[in-house]
Amino acid sequence: MMMTLLYVEREWQASDTRKFGIGNISLANGTAYGEHSTHKSGLEVDIRPLRKDGLPIPVYWYNKEYDQAATAKLIALFRAHASVRRVLFDDTGIPFVTPFKHHDHHFHLELRA
Repeated sequence: MMMTLLYVEREWQASDTRKFGIGNISLANGTAYGEHSTHKSGLEVDIRPLRKDGLPIPVYWYNKEYDQAATAKLIALFRAHASVRRVLFDDTGIPFVTPFKHHDHHFHLELRA
């Protein structure tokens, strides 16, 4: 997980100065917590979509501050990494994402073991 995040971060910073937010990965020993029952193996992570104003705060995909083009580019960088298995996100205007309940202000990556 960390190698994937660092690889994509380096690729991203080569073309955009905005930072992307990394959210929940997993707790030690695969303990379930809150609404993040799928975050058990260390192979799942939540990432914030990008904002047009560059602020490091949440944005919903349907808000005017949401930067769909930049978020699509970031998701494409993640998808280009061989370990990424699936991307869950409610903005179906981005190719290769699967909508999933409550994924309108972050996208969820699942990696292969």
